[in-house]
Amino acid sequence: MADAAFRVARHARGDWGCQAHGVQDAHVALLDLDDTLYDNGPAIERAEQWMLSHLRSEYLATAMLDKPRWLELKRNLLLARPELGQDVSLARQHGIREAMVQGGMAASRAEQEAERVFAAFLAERSKIEVSEATHALLARLAERYPLAVITNGNLDLEQAGLADYFTLVCKAGAGARMKPAPDMFVQVQQALGLAPGQILHVGDHPETDVLGARLHGFKAAWLNERRLPWQSLRLLPDVELATLDELAGLLL
Repeated sequence: MADAAFRVARHARGDWGCQAHGVQDAHVALLDLDDTLYDNGPAIERAEQWMLSHLRSEYLATAMLDKPRWLELKRNLLLARPELGQDVSLARQHGIREAMVQGGMAASRAEQEAERVFAAFLAERSKIEVSEATHALLARLAERYPLAVITNGNLDLEQAGLADYFTLVCKAGAGARMKPAPDMFVQVQQALGLAPGQILHVGDHPETDVLGARLHGFKAAWLNERRLPWQSLRLLPDVELATLDELAGLLL
């Protein structure tokens, strides 16, 4: 149940009757990537289709690997190695390797080929569509604030054309657990040398973004383009945004 002790506002709409509490005092803007700066679903779907088609056409060991078999393999892999659930890149690379080994490929070769296929998948996955309005917003924000990224995903920001806006990028994996775990929030705080309350985190997900930020003392801006009911939140954000563009009115 949402904690009413946290003051909240629906920025530019006012239908909660409160003011955004302290958000304008943020020293840093911390941004989620997937489904916050761009629609992530089409990119992942396209990249996974490419990956499965490539595996079927290029390797005898995976010639029969369709989507149902791939999903079953992933489920079994995560059951056997739950720690891979904290690193989407490592999980996918291990899944590709396992598919090759199950198909009869030698483990040493499978390791090498899985690295190659994953690198190509990542390039496909990073072909996202970012609107001109979002590019313009990020450019304006970057002129005024240090911008940082905190993501559970694996987008290559260089390939996606987003790297120049950000001074710090934190991704889950390599020992850092996914949001809402504290790991990446602590990394950001320590790297920037700021108190948690001086950092505004902007993201779309009620659990990984809003709950994660609030549990660790960060300010939270909830991008709620899907108009989800606020009653489902476990902790309330400092501010709710109907569109990402509303961030300009809040911070600029």
